[in-house]
Amino acid sequence: MYHDKRSMKIVAVINCVLNQNARAPGAAVFPGMNAKVIEVLRKHDVGVLQMPCPEMTCLGLLRTRPEGTSIRDVLDTPEGRECCRKLSISVVDQIEEFLKNNFKVLAILGGDVNSPGCAVHLSKENNYELEEGSGVFMEELHREISKRNIKIPFRGIRDSDPEKLMEDVNWLNRLLSES
Repeated sequence: MYHDKRSMKIVAVINCVLNQNARAPGAAVFPGMNAKVIEVLRKHDVGVLQMPCPEMTCLGLLRTRPEGTSIRDVLDTPEGRECCRKLSISVVDQIEEFLKNNFKVLAILGGDVNSPGCAVHLSKENNYELEEGSGVFMEELHREISKRNIKIPFRGIRDSDPEKLMEDVNWLNRLLSES
């Protein structure tokens, strides 16, 4: 169908891995993008589906919210969940379109363990199931993917801890090497 150089391989990546400027004030770990993750994606010629930042989309860049409430508190309301649900539907629509056209969507890269929107806490049994404590957007994304019977492994990019970040980068490198 495609007679060009595309790899037909894609990884869905949260916004802040590709653009640290989208992070909440005080949360950026890199000046622009997470170069360690980007290097692995480039090495394996993988395309990127950049997912929207749910915190920025739902609350604005400064994460405006009532005093005394956390970002998680606001995202984990009916309105916040609806915002995250709409974002997840849009992302899964794109994933489904790629899959229908014979692309491989190899992974969904979420956020650090404490991210209110994008944390990924995986089941010990497999990396297709999320556990309690995952971010609101990741929960909604997982729910939408499951509804459509799509199987894609999730992984958090734990960039607040250099050792954990290297574990995640090595996992990604192994996954993409096998694809």
